[in-house]
Amino acid sequence: MMMLAIDSTAAIATGALFRDGLLITEREADASKKHAETLLPLIDDLLEENGLTIENMDLFAVDIGPGSFTGVRIGVSLVNALAFASGKMIVPVDSLETLSRTAGKTENPVCAMIDARNGNAYAALYQAGKTLMEPGAVVIESFLAGLPQDTVLVGDVKTETKTYPRARFAGLCALAHLERAKEEVEPVYLRVSQAERLKQESNKQA
Repeated sequence: MMMLAIDSTAAIATGALFRDGLLITEREADASKKHAETLLPLIDDLLEENGLTIENMDLFAVDIGPGSFTGVRIGVSLVNALAFASGKMIVPVDSLETLSRTAGKTENPVCAMIDARNGNAYAALYQAGKTLMEPGAVVIESFLAGLPQDTVLVGDVKTETKTYPRARFAGLCALAHLERAKEEVEPVYLRVSQAERLKQESNKQA
């Protein structure tokens, strides 16, 4: 089985190819350009380097968020289009679950956090393959105070080394949740965008 996994929730988009459950390769997009410019060329290069085409894919995996509003929308829209055109299914993957895999093997609770600015974050808590706390929007300081002392933190909040969701981890999550496969997937945002918040504030003041 050939699977193409895409992550566009972080600042740098990544793509990865899997064959029969094993990672073949992962590639990063050009960090100096926007996802809208880089994601399709990234996929084209990834496939060409391995002598493959979209028609060779049996399955797609994509991070559906939370993360960059624009990045999430671009990745989900593109993978939906590729799946529709090829008649294949998509496994949607939560970016926090993807991020939690950067902790490696550990028996400790793993808290994945993505900075949402202004003292806020997207966060979830996992342990031994189980979800202890579903993804949600949190206030960083109060949330961290309530975590178990042996919790491993991953992400870009309050960590010495920042880590981000990547396609190879999205692919591994997808392989663990093949029952989620569907024809079309929807983004997960958890919070309204800044533009929507500004519009709401403007309407209140009017």
